[in-house]
Amino acid sequence: MSGILQIVGQASGVSSLLSVDTSGRAVVRDADNITQTTAVNTKLTAIDTVLDASLVKQSAMAVDLAAIEVLQTGGNASLSACATDLAAIEVLQTGGNASLSACATDLAAIEVKQNAIAASLAGTLSVSAPTITTTATTVSNAVSVAAAATSTTASVDLGGVRTCGVFGSLTDGSANIKVFVSADDSTFFENSEQTIFINGTNYYKQMTIDARYVRLVYANGSGSAQDWTAIISRKA
Repeated sequence: MSGILQIVGQASGVSSLLSVDTSGRAVVRDADNITQTTAVNTKLTAIDTVLDASLVKQSAMAVDLAAIEVLQTGGNASLSACATDLAAIEVLQTGGNASLSACATDLAAIEVKQNAIAASLAGTLSVSAPTITTTATTVSNAVSVAAAATSTTASVDLGGVRTCGVFGSLTDGSANIKVFVSADDSTFFENSEQTIFINGTNYYKQMTIDARYVRLVYANGSGSAQDWTAIISRKA
C-alpha cells in the first residue's frame, strides 16, 4: 500500500510530502524540491529535443561536407588541368618571344640596309642620255652594172638595230632594188615587203629589219649599163 500525506510545519512554514513507496516504507520529501525537480525534468526534455534537432542538422551538415569534398576534388582536377594549360601557354609564349626577338633583329638589319641605300642615293640625281652614233656603210659606190647583169652588195651587220635607212642613186629610173635578209650572213632570203622602187635617179627608203644581216640586189633589165650607188645607214 502506498500513498502521499502532506504535512505542513506551522513554525517554519515548510511544506513536506509524506509518501509510502512500493516497499511499504515511509518517505518524506520537500514539496519545493519536487516542483523544482519536475521543472528540471521538463527542461531536460526540451534540451533532448534541441539535441535531437542538432543531431539532424549535424547529419545534414555531414552530407553537405561530403558534397563539398566531391566538388573540391573535381575543382582540384580542374586546377591541375589549368596548371598544365598554363605551362603549355608559357612554352608557346617563350617561343613567341624568341620569334619576336628574331623579327626585331631582322628589322634592325633591314633598317641598316635602308639607311645605307638612302646614304648612297643622297645627293643630286642627274640623268644623262647616251650619245647616239650613226653608222653609214656604202655598199655600192657608183658601180657600173652592165645590161642584163645583176649586182649584189656586201652584207651589213645591223647588230641590235632594227631600223635602217637605204638611200643612193641609180641611173635606171624604172628599176627596183630588192632587199635580202639573213640570220647567219650565209643564207639570204628576199624581203619582198621592203622592195625599193626607183622614181627618178635618187632614192631613199626607211625600213624595219628584224633580221641581223641585210644586203641589196639590183638586176639591170634596161638594155644598157647603169650606174648604182647604195648606202645603208643605222643609228645606235
